[in-house]
Amino acid sequence: METIQQLIEKILSDGRPAVLAMIVNVEGSAYRKEGAWMLIRENDSQIGVISGGCLESDLRSRARKLFNTGKAEIHRYDLSAEDDLGWGRGAGCNGVVTVMIRDINSKFRRAITFLNKQLLAKDPVTFIQSMNNFDTYSFRSRNGEQYGDLDYVSQDEFTITTPFQHIAGQKAVGDDTVYHQLLWPMPNLYIFGAGVDARPLAQLAARVGYAVHMLDWRESLCNEVHFPKAKSFQTGNVEKLIGNIKFSSLDSVVVMTHDFQKDLMIMKKLRPSRLLYFGILGSKKRTLRLLGGEIPDWVRSPVGLSIGADGPEEIAVSIIAELIAVKRRKRI
Repeated sequence: METIQQLIEKILSDGRPAVLAMIVNVEGSAYRKEGAWMLIRENDSQIGVISGGCLESDLRSRARKLFNTGKAEIHRYDLSAEDDLGWGRGAGCNGVVTVMIRDINSKFRRAITFLNKQLLAKDPVTFIQSMNNFDTYSFRSRNGEQYGDLDYVSQDEFTITTPFQHIAGQKAVGDDTVYHQLLWPMPNLYIFGAGVDARPLAQLAARVGYAVHMLDWRESLCNEVHFPKAKSFQTGNVEKLIGNIKFSSLDSVVVMTHDFQKDLMIMKKLRPSRLLYFGILGSKKRTLRLLGGEIPDWVRSPVGLSIGADGPEEIAVSIIAELIAVKRRKRI
């Protein structure tokens, strides 16, 4: 499933008419929360989902009337019905979902061009949308840069949030009601070691929205032939490669070189970094040897959730599950 940043990149790389659908309010339970985005093309194709299939067909039908108009609309769907006449088609989701759909005109393209620039710089952005005047909205980055004509932008989201905290919803501001959403950059996953067992991990990580970066000393292994979904490849002296990267608290690292001395060097070099996630492949006994007898809280070892995984594919599933849990701040 594409991240919002990936949706934005697809919009900017293709000038054909498109409509953006986003959930702006949820009452009760629903398949997805406020802040979910979906792109609808003029040929009826879509990128992303905002429901379990209940709403997409109707939204595509409504989008046909918006292409090239510059207009936006709000639609409210009651998914609580338990019979086949309701939007939930008998699913009984027990929620009411409000969706905004808007034609992506030249003005909004300029706005999301600004948004994309900030996200590429690893800078989170607050999106503010007036619910009384759909032409009034703003994007403001954590560093204070802003695009748009809506004055209200709260800085609280930038001072009280932890990485990737979900903030999206509506609030009253004077005589207006605004929708606000905190948009995070696409998460980076740096994988040290381009062995065979890294391939399913890289592929699955890319599928769930990570920008995957491969690092290894062997060019014959660390390349797009073996890792077609990776964003970048860095080969050579691993210690020097680490020095060329500016790691942040939004980044995750998995070490799977199968080389004790290289793993030791990588851990020493990355120890001062404030990473979101650091996992190392291998037994707990091996990691204790690497760290001199004690595993600190910032190291995940053995890497991945304890689900009895066996083999590269299952281990990849366990690692991705742990990465998602850490990003969502779920207790594991």
